[in-house]
Amino acid sequence: MKTIEYHQFGEQLFVEKLANGLTVYLQPKRGFHKTIATLGVNYGSVDSQFNLAGKLISQPAGIAHFLEHKMFDKKDYDVFELFNQTGASANAYTSFTNTNYLFSTAGNLKKNLMILLDFVQIPYFTEEKVTREKGIIDQEINMYRNDAGNRIYFQTVADLYPKSPLALDIAGSVDSVSQITLADVQTAYQTFYRPENMALFITGNLDPVETLDWIKENQKQKPAASPIDVTRHVPIPAAAREAIHQHSMQITRPKVAVGIRGDDVVPTGRAGVKYEMAISMMLDLFFSETAATYDDLYQDGVIDDSFSWEFENERTFHFALLSADSDNPDEFITKIHRVIDQIPEKLPELTAAFELQKRELYGNYIEMMDSQEAISGQFNGFLGEPVTIYDEVDILNRLSLEDVLRITETFLKSSTIQSEIIRAKA
Repeated sequence: MKTIEYHQFGEQLFVEKLANGLTVYLQPKRGFHKTIATLGVNYGSVDSQFNLAGKLISQPAGIAHFLEHKMFDKKDYDVFELFNQTGASANAYTSFTNTNYLFSTAGNLKKNLMILLDFVQIPYFTEEKVTREKGIIDQEINMYRNDAGNRIYFQTVADLYPKSPLALDIAGSVDSVSQITLADVQTAYQTFYRPENMALFITGNLDPVETLDWIKENQKQKPAASPIDVTRHVPIPAAAREAIHQHSMQITRPKVAVGIRGDDVVPTGRAGVKYEMAISMMLDLFFSETAATYDDLYQDGVIDDSFSWEFENERTFHFALLSADSDNPDEFITKIHRVIDQIPEKLPELTAAFELQKRELYGNYIEMMDSQEAISGQFNGFLGEPVTIYDEVDILNRLSLEDVLRITETFLKSSTIQSEIIRAKA
């Protein structure tokens, strides 16, 4: 078992790749009573097309999310019932690129860990259960379709990445879900739910040697599968350089969003984390509540407390999204564009603000180190090298304003900007 030392914080990360390909990451937190375990699968909604043994497989949109739901439904019980019996809290979620299964517990770690590993690695699929699940997911899709915040987010992403898997909701559509067959589910599972395509991260009240022994014993029953020849196929066609899209819903106040798609190549590993951190800090320097440009927009009535921004940096794509409720969405778009155009010129002048932002972000990281939820949420085991919250602090400490300017210029130079407005339906 390899040990990674974080001497500055007195923390350790224990790492071992098991014989069947599963990589295990263990981070004990002394003095903590709770433990969180996350079993991640490097498979998400964008992976609906792939080459398998030289043949292109195209599956219905939403199948990764559908599969996540099906994992909990066994022959004669629901997995949530097993976790409830031990006092654990369990959950799962699917993103564009990953599916994660997790539990949180203050006791019975071994039992809960066995439940987690077994229910994800021992599937139970039938025609009847696949058919029944479609109705459940249809209800979920319809619920989110009526949520204006959810709609403007996914519509912006769809227009940033037209005719790509990103143009479809993570859950798919009612039509695409209706097309999912038992054979589709089995193919997706056998292709991506393989130990070598998974990572298990556990943090909290644990003994790393004892915990690893439990995992190894469990995984002896799940040997490595025969090698397969699989290549993901995630087409990302070009989008219009700049456009405004308009929609209507039953809402009381218009919603507006500006999306910025980067078409530059983002490095992998910690260099990719540095890229993401640089763009996030740039956005903070211009759009956080302490920024002068934010104050100008606020005083002009262009934005209010509903304004927010986010930056997504994932496998094969990255974009920023700025959104708000606005009585004048056209003005919002115009002035946000104006700020974006000025960023490369004004960024070098923000040395003092940048240093202050770094100190604030450093304080946020220190605070997160006392939260297993934050530690678990920040961990990424699919970057070619593990990246923990402690690695992010090291990257932050080394980040300069020159780095932020260089990365920002690269991001904006080749960017595509799409804007969305949802107005109240007449």
